[in-house]
Amino acid sequence: MAIQGFTQEEFERTLNEYVSPSSPIESFEHLVGRQKQLEKIEEAIISPGRHIFIYGDRGAGKTSLARTAAYKHHPAHGEPVYTACGRGTSFASIVRDIVSQLDQRSELRSIDRTLTAGGKALGLEGSYSELEKAKSVENLDLNAATAAVNEAALRRQGRSIIVVDEFENLPTIDDRHLFAELIKQLSDRRVPVSMVFCGIGKSLDSLLQGHNSAHRYLEEIALPAPPLTFTGCWEIVDSASGALGLKIEDTPRLRIAQISDGFPHYVHLICQKLCWRAFRDSEVVHELTSEFYMDAIRDALSSVESRLRSAYDQATKKDRDSYEEVLWAVADHFELQRNNRRIYDESYMRIMEDVQRKPLDFTTFQSHLTSLRSSRHGAILEMPRRGWVQFSENLIRGYVRLVAESKGVRLALEHEPGPEPKALTAAARSQGVHPAYQGRRYTWGSGR
Repeated sequence: MAIQGFTQEEFERTLNEYVSPSSPIESFEHLVGRQKQLEKIEEAIISPGRHIFIYGDRGAGKTSLARTAAYKHHPAHGEPVYTACGRGTSFASIVRDIVSQLDQRSELRSIDRTLTAGGKALGLEGSYSELEKAKSVENLDLNAATAAVNEAALRRQGRSIIVVDEFENLPTIDDRHLFAELIKQLSDRRVPVSMVFCGIGKSLDSLLQGHNSAHRYLEEIALPAPPLTFTGCWEIVDSASGALGLKIEDTPRLRIAQISDGFPHYVHLICQKLCWRAFRDSEVVHELTSEFYMDAIRDALSSVESRLRSAYDQATKKDRDSYEEVLWAVADHFELQRNNRRIYDESYMRIMEDVQRKPLDFTTFQSHLTSLRSSRHGAILEMPRRGWVQFSENLIRGYVRLVAESKGVRLALEHEPGPEPKALTAAARSQGVHPAYQGRRYTWGSGR
């Protein structure tokens, strides 16, 4: 094939070790940019009665962090417990799944998942066998849940790690409060488990819905936005390309970091498509070029989840020719919240010059921003304060950048605050221009 020394089977195996856009990472050596968070989790796990709650944006890598920590710290025998919340789940059904996995009794997985918490108490008093018999009972109380988890955990050696993912999908506030109470009970009774919760949210309070009793038992891990620095993005790209014996040009390497907006999902997805393009080339490939990169961008667009594509289409379909460029302008800068005037002056006017179209006047531009906050346009934007806008979901910013990139409009040309990249030559630095964009009017770090 086109990558020397690799059969297709060897290529697939190597690539899958380093990039994983569709499934969480479970290996410590392939989890990038999370050393501080892993250290906090480790300290919590070895502290009796301490549990972990990881929260942040969708696509920030919460599940990968949780599963990596779980596999790293779980006893050698057996597997960590993994379960996820959904519309059809409840406190009772999640606890039953946890207990069945702890005890490795697959027959318990057939228990009715529609059970709800609250109401009639089972009074099981620590008897796991009674829980196993209670398949037809509609209610599971807190004491029964704690006793069942305790008995199942004691059947194992060491402290078991339990990951409860997508906590934001748990339907009722009462069920969330029951989990807060369960954390307290597990800690007070010294049950040998460490629970790791993951949820989309801006704070722990938003996920626990005001229940404060569990906070002192929880180590809070807030994943920042953007989740990865440029250095973290480059580590993923360089590791994958290096494992395949490939070099990558400076421009695509920089662009992957810029348009991914720090989200691991986009870095992994573009890198995966880039390597596949090289592997399927008609000639032996030694370097990942800008040509391969642009093909990878188009491939990545078609693989992004439909939810993001639908959100973009709804936002722009009313008047694609003008709303699209306005949306691109909002996604242009690393700042999550931007002033309307700056978006217009620093981003929108440059973009309209690039596409060689007549720009809207500022009043009409502001009206478009207002419309993009409405349900008619999918409320893709929101107003954090008067005269400022931000995306209602940060993950969509990366998709907007992908669309613009595929159409030849480059966004996010400014570098993140901090050290300059290695590719910034002395001559370019003295001119304030990144080498990849010499000849453009866009100056380094100015936002113009």
